[in-house]
Amino acid sequence: MHRFKFSELLDKILLLIAMLFFTWVGVTAIFEVRKLDSIAGQSRPLISELKVNATIYDAKAPSVGNIAWIPAESQSRGEDWVFDVFTPPVIYYDPNYREFAVTPPSVRPVDTVDSSWTVFDLELLEVRLRPYKLQLVGYAGEEGSYVAYFENSATGAILLLQEGQEDAELGVRLNSFQEQQIEIPSETDTPIVQSVGVARIADYATGQQMSLTNMETKMFSELEAKVRLLPVGIVRYVEEGSRLELQSGDYLIEDLSAQPQEAMITKISKDGDRRISRILTPAPVSKTQPRGSIQETSPQSPFAIRPRSQG
Repeated sequence: MHRFKFSELLDKILLLIAMLFFTWVGVTAIFEVRKLDSIAGQSRPLISELKVNATIYDAKAPSVGNIAWIPAESQSRGEDWVFDVFTPPVIYYDPNYREFAVTPPSVRPVDTVDSSWTVFDLELLEVRLRPYKLQLVGYAGEEGSYVAYFENSATGAILLLQEGQEDAELGVRLNSFQEQQIEIPSETDTPIVQSVGVARIADYATGQQMSLTNMETKMFSELEAKVRLLPVGIVRYVEEGSRLELQSGDYLIEDLSAQPQEAMITKISKDGDRRISRILTPAPVSKTQPRGSIQETSPQSPFAIRPRSQG
């Protein structure tokens, strides 16, 4: 027979009390939530009432007056290089002056105050790869006693050197000279054998060892421009960064281009207050060549050697 225990009765009573307590808490919470909804609904108008009774306001935009833009300032290249913020630069070519400018030739303004300022006393003749300062043009003698004939690329002067001799002005020394036999391709299948002199030069200025032959012109990858100084007609060879001082102003060689041949040159006044830049091009050369002339082509490689014209 099962015996009734007082502890089991106590547990059931506590469980019943807990269930009644949670039930009371839940019912009370439901009534409180409904009461809050009714209170909030009394003070808030319905959506339809908000649409109908909404206050309408007229928004007034602030009045904006005319905005004056600051005039465009001259660029660093000169007083003629003036561009607006939203205007891309347009460069025109004037065939009369053979130069580029930022204004078309038809509407180019004329400087009535100082017209000589816009005139360039500089003419571009050629832009080419820079040749080495010394070129081998010939030789004489026998093995062990050769005399090599060199040409100064800048002045055209002839320099005679033997093995071991040097030229202090150019900073070069002839270390060795040899005569070699080379094969030259011909139109026929049989190549032509020709004697060629090979001179090995030590250049003190650059610290390089140069090899020259009398059949080729040693060229570098740097560009140089051949210009004529007006009105005296003196011809000079200049590189990028060179500066020429003339009476009309100083001329700064800024950029050079070989294809096409162009030179960006900036003219600077003596006081340094005015600058004007132009892109100069050589005068067009007539395609008609006299009889017997040799057509020379520019070398293609950056460090090139081209055949020397036989004089």
